[in-house]
Amino acid sequence: MATEKNPFEPIPDMEEITQDNIEIEEQDVATNPESVMMMDDGSAVVDLTGKPAMMSEEEMEGGHYDNLVPFLDETELDDIASEVIEKYTADKSSRGEWEQTFERGFDLLGLKLKETSEPFEGACTAVHPLLIESAVKFQSKASQELFPPGGPVKSQIIGVETADKQQQAERVKQFMNYQITDVMPEYFHEFERMLFHLPIIGSAFKKIYYDASIDRPCSEFVPVDQFYVSYHASDLRKADRYTHVILRNPNDLAKDIAAGVYEDLELPEATSVDPTSMSMKVDEIMGTSVPEDTDPQYTLLEQHCYLDLPEPYGDEEGIALPYIVTVEEQSRKVLSIRRNYNEDDPKKQKKMFFTHYKFVPGFGFYGLGLIHFLGNLTMTATAAMRNLVDSGQFATLPAGFKAKGVKVVGDNEPLAPGEFRDVESTGIDLNRAIVPLPYKEPSNTLFQMLGFIAGAGQKFADSTEKVISDSTNYGPVGTTMALLEASSKFFSAIHKRIHNSQKEEFKILARINFESLPDQYPYEVPGGSPTIFKQDFDGKVDVIPVSDPNIPSSAHRLMLSQLALQLASQAPPGSYNIQALHRTILEAANMPNLDMILPPQQRPQALDPVSDIQNAVKGVPIAAFPGQNHMAHITVKTAYMSDPMNGGSPIMEKVKPVLESNIKEHMIMKYQEEMNGMVNGMVSGVATDPATLQQVQAQAAQQISQANQAMGVPQSPEQQMVELEKQRLKIEEEKLGLDALQEAASLSVKQRELTLKEEDQGIKALKEGASIAIKRTENEKNRQSKIAETTIKTLGKLAQEEIKGEN
Repeated sequence: MATEKNPFEPIPDMEEITQDNIEIEEQDVATNPESVMMMDDGSAVVDLTGKPAMMSEEEMEGGHYDNLVPFLDETELDDIASEVIEKYTADKSSRGEWEQTFERGFDLLGLKLKETSEPFEGACTAVHPLLIESAVKFQSKASQELFPPGGPVKSQIIGVETADKQQQAERVKQFMNYQITDVMPEYFHEFERMLFHLPIIGSAFKKIYYDASIDRPCSEFVPVDQFYVSYHASDLRKADRYTHVILRNPNDLAKDIAAGVYEDLELPEATSVDPTSMSMKVDEIMGTSVPEDTDPQYTLLEQHCYLDLPEPYGDEEGIALPYIVTVEEQSRKVLSIRRNYNEDDPKKQKKMFFTHYKFVPGFGFYGLGLIHFLGNLTMTATAAMRNLVDSGQFATLPAGFKAKGVKVVGDNEPLAPGEFRDVESTGIDLNRAIVPLPYKEPSNTLFQMLGFIAGAGQKFADSTEKVISDSTNYGPVGTTMALLEASSKFFSAIHKRIHNSQKEEFKILARINFESLPDQYPYEVPGGSPTIFKQDFDGKVDVIPVSDPNIPSSAHRLMLSQLALQLASQAPPGSYNIQALHRTILEAANMPNLDMILPPQQRPQALDPVSDIQNAVKGVPIAAFPGQNHMAHITVKTAYMSDPMNGGSPIMEKVKPVLESNIKEHMIMKYQEEMNGMVNGMVSGVATDPATLQQVQAQAAQQISQANQAMGVPQSPEQQMVELEKQRLKIEEEKLGLDALQEAASLSVKQRELTLKEEDQGIKALKEGASIAIKRTENEKNRQSKIAETTIKTLGKLAQEEIKGEN
């Protein structure tokens, strides 16, 4: 630990300082007058450290979050730098073997194309995709759930809900979603990088901090080889220290110094950074390398630790407090020391800027990843797959031995299909001169073992897809939900852990907003207030991820929606808020423009009975209100439902439950108003105890019942509904009678029409008969006339012949 030393001890007596000890040059005094402090006796005290000799108490202490480097002496700073580098080196060495596990495991990702001559030229170098497939699937699923298009943040009110808190919660949600998606464009990319590293390694770190050089919060993914934690730490909040290794090029470091992040010190020239063993392995896989002398970097060690600094910068009781110390590793110079606790915090608790995401909690601080779980399975599957491929190559192009005296044209070239090659033989039988090795076909047992190993690994990682693809064979929704839950327990637990870590990350961002935003921050938020108040982040509204920790995938959400719809369709009308249910289902399906598809639900208003019926038909909610003419509402709506041409029509089936429910409300409210009126009249001006009041209410109920019986009205709302049902049935009977009479009249009319048709047909037949008789009579007359005429002509001819004969 750095040695405690107060740099503001009283200055020694001037008698002890002689002219031989200090020589003052006029030029120094002229150029740096702040270094000279004039005493009352005319003498002067010169500070050769370059710091002002006269400082007020406020200047000596500085602001709470100011850089303390200018206020500490060189010895103290050197001790702090040595301690930071020493502990960083120890923490780095303590996990050396842990890092080597990943260096070997990165080869199992199969990201690098390889060619090999071992065990023979052209041997299979493929890597089974079990590990990388599981990692990419997890990244895709988690990214979809934890970062929806509308933003990953939703707000939750702490304590009693009020209108002001609801407005504040809405402003916080809209602003932070806009901030993360638009103002901090790096957030999504860094978040996806984290989601790729997390399943492979098991631990990943995110950093949220305020960047003074760009004047806004920033999000950064911190690789594990750039973040080192003390060995005995159980979590970041309880850790004694953790170190973030920051690489800064000279230009970026100059910007940070200009913004006041670091102290302006003389640093050596930046040099090429020696990569860590993990980064070297990644470079080897990706085919990249560190450039030499073309991209120099400064290595900054930002360590969040506890220091016991002297007063007024430390605790007066000598207790170590949380600080953030940044040291340039090459020069071992301290660039900044800042307090890491709130000024008004009596407990001086450490402020968090890092979030630890864990895939599966392990035996210590770091989590376990797929390299730990599936590494050996992937190695086994890779070996089996390579053996199958190699044995297939040997079976296709076998090798063997040939006699020394046999010469084959093109010895080492494989035979093409349909090719016959010349062989120079010395008389030896060719079957004995060439002996192929007994290579077998790929083993079926090995192939089945490969399928078993790959299936076991995929089932361990996530078997939800298999359940979804076979969901049509499982029957009811409940069965499918049970299978989904059983198949996704592994991912569900991981999803909850990521959800919790993301919540901590959002809280850090909300705290930074509270500390960095001005009182009125003019930020354009689409669809929201143009002004975001700093006080909105006062802690009354909690920010949580929009994802549901209990529902790890959209498949679960859609299955739950289907179950809710099924229950709503079977429940009595009014049991479910159908509009809210539909909104929830559409949100689960990520349906855009929900406000246009489902407009805000309207509140019921006190209207007349006919207007209520019109609103019920349109789907607008209706309700009974005090002071209305309840009897008029009951009568009008009952008559409407009984009317066969209106409410009694099958078209209005969906409106009937709404009107019946409203009639019940009016009945109850009418009864309540009558009861209250009678009770108030009985006990007016008289103080009554609860027992007496109940007795009065009983008497009032009896009087109302007797009055209703005298009026012929049923005694209770239920009986009134029974009476209304009787009236409806009576109307239905009358309607059936009228229908029967109408049908009889229709039959009578049809019978009359048939009779008239028969009579018309008879008259027509008579007319046709008379016409035929007349025609027959006329024909007979004509025939008789012709006979008489013929007779006369014949007689005439006979008479003429007789006369001629006589002559």
